Amino acid sequence: MASANAPTMKAGREKKNWLINLLYVRQEFKECMEVIEEQLRDSNGMCEYAIYVKALIKRQEGQVQESLQLFQAATCISPLNVYNLKQMGRSLYLLGKHRGAIEVYDEAQKISPDDWEIWHNKGLCYMYLRQYDNSVECFTKANQIQRHDVTFMQLGKAHALQEDHKSAIDVYTEALEFSPEHAELLTTLGILYLRMGENFKAFDYLGNASTHDPKNAKTILAAGSIIQDHSDMDVALIKYRVAAVHTPNSAQLWNKPDTQL
Repeated sequence: MASANAPTMKAGREKKNWLINLLYVRQEFKECMEVIEEQLRDSNGMCEYAIYVKALIKRQEGQVQESLQLFQAATCISPLNVYNLKQMGRSLYLLGKHRGAIEVYDEAQKISPDDWEIWHNKGLCYMYLRQYDNSVECFTKANQIQRHDVTFMQLGKAHALQEDHKSAIDVYTEALEFSPEHAELLTTLGILYLRMGENFKAFDYLGNASTHDPKNAKTILAAGSIIQDHSDMDVALIKYRVAAVHTPNSAQLWNKPDTQL
């Protein structure tokens, strides 16, 4: 008898999921939370989706610890739901509990081994633990599953943090094959070449980046630095003044030697 009633009970617990989803997508969080609380009362706290969305809202409001507890509750209801596990990992990551997040992502990978997001987020955790070899492995695996600009950026950063600038440049160059107009990639490549003393290559990439994003302060500062190094102070000052408009509180800008804006 109990099993025969189970589908009906589940349908009752989830009857307002569509409304919760609609309000959440619209970012009408106050109204969404009211529906969530009503559904949780009606289901004796056993509506997984309502708990899941409540956790998302709590995290967006900065209540990360509470969001973690809610994702854990949702996982208790549905232990094999990989979305619950991924969000648990995300909350742990935001709380600075990177080892705990990795353990959760490992569990999630048992359910979904070829999930790009899990591999990418594991890479971020290893990055913060300064286990750069592991982070490179995770980001590389993520890109093998599905290429994303954000993964290329982090993979290159992991190489750069190990001062392996050649590998970082190779990663960013490969990324540009798929996103040739990505201003941040172009700027990062330019800055890498600048650090390696290859100013002409650096200026080329920074100029290309400025074409696509002329107001990017990081690009303007780097280009101004190259111009300043070539003793063209008037042009460098123009660059720095433009950067000052967009980032007036930049310590990097105001610490530039021999410049008065």
